[in-house]
Amino acid sequence: MKYFFSVCFIIAVLLPGIFASAQAQTRTVKGRVQDEQGLPLPGATITVKNAPTVGAISSESGAFTLNVPATADSLVVTILGYNRRAFAVADNMQITLEPAEGATLEQVVVVGYGTQRKGDLTAPITTVNTENMMKRTTSTPMDALQGSVPGVQIVGNGAPGSSPAVRIRGIGSLNNESPLYVVDGMFVNDINFLNPGDIAEMSILKDASGAAIYGVRAANGVVLITTKKGKLNMPTRVTYNGYVGFQKPVNMLKMANGQQYTKFALERRTTQDTNTIRLSSERFGGSGLNPSTSTDWYDELLRERALITNHGVDIQGGSDKVTYSVGLNYTYQNGIQESKNSFERYNARLQLEARAYPWLKVGFTAYVVNSTTFVPNSDAFSDAYSATPLFPVYDEQNVNAFPVKFTAAASIGREDANPVANAYYNYNRLKNFQVLPTLYVEANFWKDKLTFRSQLNQLYASSLRAQYGQERNLGPGTSVTVSNLRSTQERTTNYVLDNLLTYRDSKGKHNWSLLLGQSAREERWRQTWVSANNVPFAEEQWYVTQGTRDQNGYDEDGTRNAGLSFFTRGTYSYDNKYLLTATLRADGSSKYQEKWGYFPSVGLGWVITGENFMKGQHIFDYLKLRGSWGKLGNDGVSSNAGYASVTQGSPVSGIFGSTPTANGVYVPGYTVKRFFTDLTWEVVTEWDGGIDFEVLNRRLKGSVDYYHRKTSDVALNRPFGFTYESVYGNWAEMVNSGFDVQLSWNDKIGDFHYEVGGNFSTLKNEVTSLGTLPSMIDGVFPYIAEFPNRTVVGQPLRYFYGYEMIGVYQTDDEIAKDPIASNYNATALSKIRPGFLKYKDQDGNGVLDNNDRINMGSYLPKVTYGFNLAMDYKNFDFSIAFQGSAGNKILNLNRGKLYKASNSLNIDADFASNMWTGPGSTNAYPSANAIADGWFKVSNTFFVENGSYLRIQNIQLGYNFNVGKENNPSRIRVYATADRPFIFTKYNGFTPEVSGYGYDMNVYPISATYSLGVRASF
Repeated sequence: MKYFFSVCFIIAVLLPGIFASAQAQTRTVKGRVQDEQGLPLPGATITVKNAPTVGAISSESGAFTLNVPATADSLVVTILGYNRRAFAVADNMQITLEPAEGATLEQVVVVGYGTQRKGDLTAPITTVNTENMMKRTTSTPMDALQGSVPGVQIVGNGAPGSSPAVRIRGIGSLNNESPLYVVDGMFVNDINFLNPGDIAEMSILKDASGAAIYGVRAANGVVLITTKKGKLNMPTRVTYNGYVGFQKPVNMLKMANGQQYTKFALERRTTQDTNTIRLSSERFGGSGLNPSTSTDWYDELLRERALITNHGVDIQGGSDKVTYSVGLNYTYQNGIQESKNSFERYNARLQLEARAYPWLKVGFTAYVVNSTTFVPNSDAFSDAYSATPLFPVYDEQNVNAFPVKFTAAASIGREDANPVANAYYNYNRLKNFQVLPTLYVEANFWKDKLTFRSQLNQLYASSLRAQYGQERNLGPGTSVTVSNLRSTQERTTNYVLDNLLTYRDSKGKHNWSLLLGQSAREERWRQTWVSANNVPFAEEQWYVTQGTRDQNGYDEDGTRNAGLSFFTRGTYSYDNKYLLTATLRADGSSKYQEKWGYFPSVGLGWVITGENFMKGQHIFDYLKLRGSWGKLGNDGVSSNAGYASVTQGSPVSGIFGSTPTANGVYVPGYTVKRFFTDLTWEVVTEWDGGIDFEVLNRRLKGSVDYYHRKTSDVALNRPFGFTYESVYGNWAEMVNSGFDVQLSWNDKIGDFHYEVGGNFSTLKNEVTSLGTLPSMIDGVFPYIAEFPNRTVVGQPLRYFYGYEMIGVYQTDDEIAKDPIASNYNATALSKIRPGFLKYKDQDGNGVLDNNDRINMGSYLPKVTYGFNLAMDYKNFDFSIAFQGSAGNKILNLNRGKLYKASNSLNIDADFASNMWTGPGSTNAYPSANAIADGWFKVSNTFFVENGSYLRIQNIQLGYNFNVGKENNPSRIRVYATADRPFIFTKYNGFTPEVSGYGYDMNVYPISATYSLGVRASF
C-alpha cells in the first residue's frame, strides 16, 4: 500500500495539468544567473525595478522564469556576496554577476544568538550545505552529514529511525559525548525528530571561541539549526520533494555452513558436540559430515528488501510586510530485520513573521512531530552469530511449540536461541509526540543600530511505550506461560526565554558590535511505568486493568533542573583586516552546590590579503589567519550527591551461634553510608589556530585548523577505600588534539561544471590525570574480566587491554622450548597443545602475567575523512561522495563472548576456512580444540581487529527540466540515488561502524539504499 501511495504521489506531481496559466498583459522573461566563471548561482533574487513584489528565485542551475508587466524595462538581481545590479529586460537573459569586494567575506553565517559575516569570523565555524544533505535518503539529519564536516565523527546505526553517535573533536567526557543541538533557539538533546528537508541553515560550532556563548551546555560542541522561513517580497513558491526506494543488507557476514560446522564440532572432540551432530541427523536428516540442515541464520533474519520513502511539501512566500512558510512531511522506513520493525513519522512546520511597524516585527514558528517506532530485538543478531546451523527455523515435529512451530535447539541437545523466533516474539512499540513552539518580538531603534529581541521557546514531548510478551512455547526451557504487558510513559516540558540587546555601528574603517543577553531555562522530565500479567493478546485490550497487576509492577521517576545565564559578545574589525571577537557567559545551575560558572573566550583574525604588501602578488585571492582561546562547560554529569543512608536485610545480616544441631539466631545487620561529593560541571579549555585561503582565481578554497582541547574535572566513579562502595566526583583530566583540513576546487569548461572537495581530521586522545588512581578498568558487562578496557595516564581513554598474540604453536617441540608454555604446562591441569595461541612475553620473565598485557588499540579513530566529486552538463548532474576512518580498533565480542561459552557456540566462515588443522596450516587462527580451553579465553589481539574503512557514501544522478505552459513553467528534477552501496574494510563483521567503546556484540547492520525521486518547484 505504501508503494502504491508513493508512486501515485510522484506521478501526480509530474502531471502538467496542475500548473498555473500565464497572467494577462505580461511578458515572460527567462534567464540564467551565473558568476564570472559561468557557474550557476542558485538562490538569487530577481525582481522588477520599482515593483519589488514581482520576482523570482533562481534554481539550482541558476535558471529563472518571471512574468513581468509589459511596461517593465529592467530587472534587479541580488545575491549575497555579489554586487547588486540592474539589467535591461530581454527574452533570454544571461546574467553574470561580479563578486563583491571580498565576496567570501560577505556570506552570512549563523552563530550563537545571531549572525556574522564569514569574513569577520575568528572561530572555525562550519556551515553545512543543506542542498547536499537532501541528496541522502536518510530519516535523520545527522546521518546525512557523514564525512562532510571535518572534526565531526558520525557513527551510524542501521535500526529504523535511530540516531547516530556524534562526536565533535573527540571525546572529553565519560558521561555525555553528544553535542548541544539548538533548533530555532530551543535546546534539544537530539534532532532525530527533524525532517532534513525542513532545515534552511545549519552551523557547527567546533571550538571554544565559537561555542562559549552557550556556556555549560557547549563542551561537546554545538549544532545550530534554523528551519525554513519565507522572505519579504517573495512570490509564493511550492516545492515538492519525494522519493521511494528500498534498503538492502550489504557486507553480509557469512557463518559456518552445516558441513563446516560439523567438521569444527567433531574436531572439538566433546561429547556434547558429538551428540548434537547425531541428534540433528536423526531428526532432520543427513549423516556424519554431510548434514541435510544448513541454516543461514542471518539470511533467515534479514529481509532481502525493505521499503523507505519520504514525501514533503514546502510552501514559502512573503509580501512587503509578512513572510510565511509551511511544511508537511511524511517518512516511512521499514527495518531490514524480518520482524515488526519500522519507523514512521509525520512532520508539520509553520512560520509567520509580520512587520507590524517599520521598527517592529513579531514572529511565530511551530514544529509538530508524531512518530511511531517498532523497536527491533537487536539481540537477535547476536543470537544469529551463536546459533548452530544444524537445526532449521521451523519444525513441524515440535508438537509442544505454539503459536508458531519454531524449532527448539534443545531437540539437538543445544542451548542456542532461535534468532528468528526471538525477533518474531518481540513487540516493542514506541509512540512519540513533540511540539516546539517559538514566539519572538524584535524591535529596531536608533536608525537600526540598536536591536532588542525577546524569544520564548518551548518543548513538549510525550512518549508511550508498549512492550508485550505473549504466551508461547518453543520447547523445553523456553515456554512463557503468562503474557505480560509493560506500559511506560515519559513527559518532557522545557522552556528557554532569551532576551537579547544588540548594538552595531561603524565609523570610517572601524566596525563594531556588542551583544548583551540574558537567558532562563527550566527542564522537567517524568517517567511512569506499570506492568501486568495475563493481559489478552488482542491489542485493543492492552491495558493494565485487563490483566493481573505485578506485585512490584509500578514505578515513577523524574528530574527538574533550572538555569539562569548572562552573556555578552563583542566584535571589532578595522578595515576588514584586523578582527576581534570576545565573549563571556555566566551560567547558574540548580544541579550543583557551586551555582555559578564563568566561560570566557577570545578570538583574533588577520586578513593578510588586505595588507598593502599583498596587493601585487598573484597567488592568494584571500588569506586569513585566525587564533582563539576559550572555556566551555558540560553539565551533563550527575547532580550533587550528598546524603546519609542505612541499608539492612539479608546481604548485611548474619547468623551467630550455629551448631550441628541448631541453626543459631538471625541477627539483622546494617550498612551506614555517610558521604558528600561536591560535584560541578566538567570544564573544557581549548585553543585553536587556523588559516583560511582562496587561490587560483578563487577556484581552490580551503582551511586548516589545529586544536588543543583540555577537559578538566572529568566526573567518574572511583573506589572508596576499605569499602565496596564508589564515590562519584570530578577526578580526571584528558586532552584531545589534532588537525581539521578542508579543501575544494571548482571550475568550468564550456557547459561542463565540476567541483572536487575533501576533508580530513586527525585526533590524539590522552588521559593526563586520574587524581590518585593509578588506573581504571571497565568494559562491557558481563565480559569485563575477560575483555577489559583500561584507562591510565599517558594513554588514550579506555584502550583495549590484553595480550599480544604472536602466532600459533605448531608442534610439541615448539611448546617445550617456549618458557611461557613450558612453565604454564608444569602447573596447569589443562595443557597447552599444538594449535593453541602463542602470546608475547613482554617483560621476558618466562611467565604470562599482567605485566605482559599491552595497549591493543583504541576505539577512537586517528583519522576521519570524506571527499566528493560533483559535476553538471546542461540539464544533467552527477555526484559521488566517499567517507571513512582509519586508526581505530574494534574488539570483536561476537567472537569473544561465544568462545567464552561452551554450550552455545558457532563460528564465522572466515574462521572455519582458516582454522589450524596441523603444523604449518596457519599461524593466525587457533584449532577447534583450543577455543574451549581457558588459555584462549582471555583478551588478546586475536579478538581486536582493524576498524578502518572506506565507504561510497552516496551516488546521485539527476536530470532537470521544465514542464507546463511555456509562459509559466515549473522546474522539475528527477534523480536516482544509491546510499552506502559499497564498503571496503578488513573487519570481520557486518559493519565497522560500532558506537560506544568499540565492542561489537550485536550491531544492527547498516544497509544500502536505492531510490528514485522527484523535486518539483512551481
